[in-house]
Amino acid sequence: MSLSPAQRAQLLDPAEAEFARHGYAGASLNRVLVAAGMSKGQAYHYVRDKADLYAATIERALQRLIEAVDYRVGEPTEAAVFWQRIEQLFARISQVLLSDERLAALACGIHESEATRAALDASQLSLRRLFTALIAHGQTLGAVRTDLPQSLLMDLLFALAVEVDRWFATHWSALDADEARRLNTRVIRMLRDLARPPAE
Repeated sequence: MSLSPAQRAQLLDPAEAEFARHGYAGASLNRVLVAAGMSKGQAYHYVRDKADLYAATIERALQRLIEAVDYRVGEPTEAAVFWQRIEQLFARISQVLLSDERLAALACGIHESEATRAALDASQLSLRRLFTALIAHGQTLGAVRTDLPQSLLMDLLFALAVEVDRWFATHWSALDADEARRLNTRVIRMLRDLARPPAE
């Protein structure tokens, strides 16, 4: 999609509101276009269909989440500090989602169907790069195991992170802030136990 920032906001702001409120299946491209003040002809110059619009909307929302959370963990010099920073990072994700209902609704909607998960594929590349950089940094500190092929380790840990995200998305509306924090802590400790170097 090749849009100026103003045109992008004109289309994606109402799209974000529509997908957050109705989910992908219930969202109406016509309602988005009316709210954006665009004709179908104008919109189809930038997006092919609803799926393409959804992908662009999710990509922008994920970028906003990344910026709000700040995925940097600093430069810890000890393994224990590394895992503390990771725990703090996941706590920030929950805080951001708890404070932004629209962003939380979009994040939860990613797991709605095969169509929504497919839209995430391109956006997931940037998340995977961030995740890979975090794990690689942990390895340099001795906080993350190095006894498995790098690609296998990354695939396993990233798949676990995606499944955790799916579970949180499915159960998000039933969680209060305290329970979300407790579960985050337990999940990070489980991830740490899987990822840290095996005992001699």
